[in-house]
Amino acid sequence: MWNRRSLRLKTLGILGLLLCAVGALSFAASAWMLDSSLGDFEQRVAQERVARVAAAIQQDVSARIRVASDYGFWDDAAAFMSEPDEKFLTVNFTAESLRNAQVSAVAFFALDGHFHAGVEMRDGQRETLDETRPLVQRMRALAMDQALVSRSIGGDVKRWVDGRPMLMVFSPVRRTERLSPQLGWLVMVQVMDEANLRELSLSTGSTFRLLPAAGGELSPASPAMTTAAAQITQPLRDALGESELLLQVDLPPTLERQRQTGLLVLLLNSFVLVLLAGAAAVLLLDRLILRRLAEFARLARRHRGAGRARPGQAQAQRWPVQGQDELDELALALNGMVGSLDQARAELERDVRTDALTGLGNRRQLYEQIDQLLGQKARHRELTLALLLIDLDDFKLLNDSLGHELGNHLLVQTGQTLKKLVRASDVVTRLGGDEFALIYVAEKGELGVLSFVRRLQQALAQPVSYQDMEVTVTGSIGIAYLHAKPGQTINKDDLLRNAELAMYAAKRAGKGRYSLFNDALLGDVQERMLLEQQLRECLRQDQLEVWFQPILDVRTGEVAMFEALARWPLEGGYCSPARFIPVAEETGLINELGAAVARKVIAALPALLALDARHVVNVNLSPRQLMSRHLVEQMCSLVDGAGLSRDSIHFELTESALASNADFAKQQLDALAAAGFHLHLDDFGTGYSSLHRLQSLPFSTLKLDRSFVVMLGQGDARIARSIISLAEQLGLQVIAEGIETLEQQERLLDLGCHLIQGYLHAKPMPLPDLLAWLARRG
Repeated sequence: MWNRRSLRLKTLGILGLLLCAVGALSFAASAWMLDSSLGDFEQRVAQERVARVAAAIQQDVSARIRVASDYGFWDDAAAFMSEPDEKFLTVNFTAESLRNAQVSAVAFFALDGHFHAGVEMRDGQRETLDETRPLVQRMRALAMDQALVSRSIGGDVKRWVDGRPMLMVFSPVRRTERLSPQLGWLVMVQVMDEANLRELSLSTGSTFRLLPAAGGELSPASPAMTTAAAQITQPLRDALGESELLLQVDLPPTLERQRQTGLLVLLLNSFVLVLLAGAAAVLLLDRLILRRLAEFARLARRHRGAGRARPGQAQAQRWPVQGQDELDELALALNGMVGSLDQARAELERDVRTDALTGLGNRRQLYEQIDQLLGQKARHRELTLALLLIDLDDFKLLNDSLGHELGNHLLVQTGQTLKKLVRASDVVTRLGGDEFALIYVAEKGELGVLSFVRRLQQALAQPVSYQDMEVTVTGSIGIAYLHAKPGQTINKDDLLRNAELAMYAAKRAGKGRYSLFNDALLGDVQERMLLEQQLRECLRQDQLEVWFQPILDVRTGEVAMFEALARWPLEGGYCSPARFIPVAEETGLINELGAAVARKVIAALPALLALDARHVVNVNLSPRQLMSRHLVEQMCSLVDGAGLSRDSIHFELTESALASNADFAKQQLDALAAAGFHLHLDDFGTGYSSLHRLQSLPFSTLKLDRSFVVMLGQGDARIARSIISLAEQLGLQVIAEGIETLEQQERLLDLGCHLIQGYLHAKPMPLPDLLAWLARRG
């Protein structure tokens, strides 16, 4: 029940994974919210701390500005700027007053930037300020700054001087009366060292430091760089905008511990919720659905196993129905479906072995019956088992001409006729089309089989009525015996093939016949297949040869033309054209073979024309070649490409080439003649001779078949005389072929035929031998 393929286990597992995923998502969302809240709180605290420190620094700066303003807006200071008096500095800027004011240096500057006087605190002692000090230069630059001069008010600037942060506050020097003129500048400097900043740090409760904005170096006296968890750094502003100092404030420790504690609590809550929800869902789902589905699956496996063991039998156990919910509806539907499937299975088992049209068995039933009868023959060796393959003759012609309804009726009647002839132990099947097969069990050996076959032929030849007509058909029967040697398994397909070979042999012998299979039939087929493959290889390797047989005009003794004949070198000799030409015709290789012959003839023609420009070569065209729509274009291209005259090529065709499609054949012949080729009608009088066709087609020559020449030697010249006379009336030349004796030649001359072809003068020969033969004739 809990195997790895169980839907129950998979469903519970997926449900658990979904709950875990929901719990994980819930925990992640809560953790994100907690972290965001703590982060926002830390950010607010940091911003408040920075604002508090900046405000404290600004208050201290404002106090320094007020001190500078008190000294600057004073009549004594104005008098000092007018008449320098050392007593003024000694009385007003004592060491104690400078320390109280937290001022490191004080300097007075004229409006033109001239240093007037100043004092400073150095190592705890008050000293006169040296004008050459860099600090004085920075103070003078401040007094000369145009932005400050134009304002004529006090303010502050923050500078990084000598590696230390310094606050410079300034105030214009003038009398106390209103609108008095400015007499100069008072600049006070406070070094913002650790001692000065400590009080601000204590008052704000924050640790901070001042840093150079431009990356200046820290001096040993500058504020120490403390380490904190995090800092916030921002620029300090002064009267000129952003100053040269940065304020860096240390932030309080983060709430990491509180964050971890909160995450742990959230994780525990999520785990408990997922566990409780999962337990509740699993209990409910398993009890209401999954257990019943598991029971359904168990019954389904039992049904499937029983269906394999006993095909076609109804199943006894059904799916349980407990109420009216969806699963009960499913159980009712499954029970109904199983009943329908049981019935359909029985019908399918019947239909899969039955032909739909005739109600006879089909190929599958035939194979099963062969297996059963072979077992029966093993027990009763005296029985003779024969497979009969019956093919109706000319059924396609009847079906196409009289309609498919007649064809179907004829097939049904044939099936009924066969069933009436056989016994209960025999099997009649329809293999498809107009082919029937039956296994006949004979107790009298082969004589009993042949006696049954003759009765079968008589029954098939009886007329079949259909509507207002009667149709008579015959059947060609092939017979193959089921001979199984001990330890040998009969291949059913081979047995059917053997019967089919015998049936085709019966058709070749004449329709309405029967034929017994023998090994020679199979040998012929295998030999033909081998010959086909060898011929394909021959054409692929261009091994085909063309020989030439001269045709002489016996009146002058000159060679009138040559006939090109295909020769195939095979296994140390030459394969007879009577063997490979029919194979080429049946397999469609004749077009490729004909094209190869034409190419070799055109390649040989220049050598023949060099001896006599009147030489002509006759090339045979097969019926398949004539039906090719590219024939005329192909031949013209070959001849023209070689630079030859088209009238040096004559084509020979038999009358059978005109039988299949006379109209298209005439079009092809007219096109060849219009292109400049001469046409010969070969074997005239032996095929479908038609005087009307002969008169309408563009032939220039008739070839008298060898059979009529043989009749001449027997004293019968009637047919030869008629053909020669007919050709003379139609203006055609006549070539007599197969001439082997002088007597035959003399008789043909007397009848008016002077073009002679045969062994009497020359056999077919390859081109080198032909050229030598022509040279000997001189």
